[in-house]
Amino acid sequence: MKQEMQIAQIRPEQVGEFISESFYKELTENFQQKFPTEIRSVTLNRMAVETAMSGENVSGIKFMNGLEDANDPSSRILVLIPCNYTVTASLPNSIINQYGFMTNTGEIISLERTWQVLFNHVLNFKKLDPEMSYTKINRGSFMGRVRLGEFLNATDCHNFIYHFGHLAEEDLPYKLIIQPSDGMKMFIEQAVPCPGTAGCPAVTTSNDPCALTQITTTMLGSGAESQLNLLRTFRDKILTDKFSGVEVEKYYTISASLLEAIDKTQNKEAIFKGLYDKYIATSLNAISQNDEATAFVLFQEAMQHLTETYLYQ
Repeated sequence: MKQEMQIAQIRPEQVGEFISESFYKELTENFQQKFPTEIRSVTLNRMAVETAMSGENVSGIKFMNGLEDANDPSSRILVLIPCNYTVTASLPNSIINQYGFMTNTGEIISLERTWQVLFNHVLNFKKLDPEMSYTKINRGSFMGRVRLGEFLNATDCHNFIYHFGHLAEEDLPYKLIIQPSDGMKMFIEQAVPCPGTAGCPAVTTSNDPCALTQITTTMLGSGAESQLNLLRTFRDKILTDKFSGVEVEKYYTISASLLEAIDKTQNKEAIFKGLYDKYIATSLNAISQNDEATAFVLFQEAMQHLTETYLYQ
């Protein structure tokens, strides 16, 4: 089966399928041809997968692409981010652990280090494909807990080989393929790419996975477009080029989860208004006056406030 599954048509925990050896070879050979300088595989620790799936309300794992060093393709790592069940659209949302996440080797890295290694992957990919839009760069793959559980139960291996594949006809790079390290010819794939085809890093139960977009649109309605264009330019270009793309990577990772958490509160409208007045409107004013440094500080403060208030519970 070579068609990407749509998670809207299948429960998140069911995402993933076992594939043939011939399809595995096709995907990995395509990746080697398209990205000859990239690492083709990494070791995936069994305990890391089991730990990532051990929390409450975990529907599966986002295996997120990272690099310890943006200039060293051999420093490839994976960050395993568990995802929840609360979903109505294409991808479940990340469960953010304030103590950090586990990597493919079983090491736990801090949130700050997580955002950095994820951004290093983005920087590396921009060298490989300079024309690729920042928001559409493949950041990883989601696999459901049922398929992962079936795979783990089928072998006693302590480690697995996580291969990188490329589906040429759909231009989907860094596809997840997992194989037992003992050489058993069993392969699991058909994961969902992160971001999805819409170019968003996740889809929340809310109408839009971008917190800045949804809050601004809620407050300004049809008059929000010019302000949104200003915010998007600042977010995707000014932050990346002048300040810290790491902060943008953090934003992309947690934004949908934040919106989902706010959706569950009793005073969503009041929260949106407070956020817009304190952070977004003030940032827009600073950006319009070419005071990008102040806008960046406000962006950082907003992300810190939101994560501590709604995600670290």
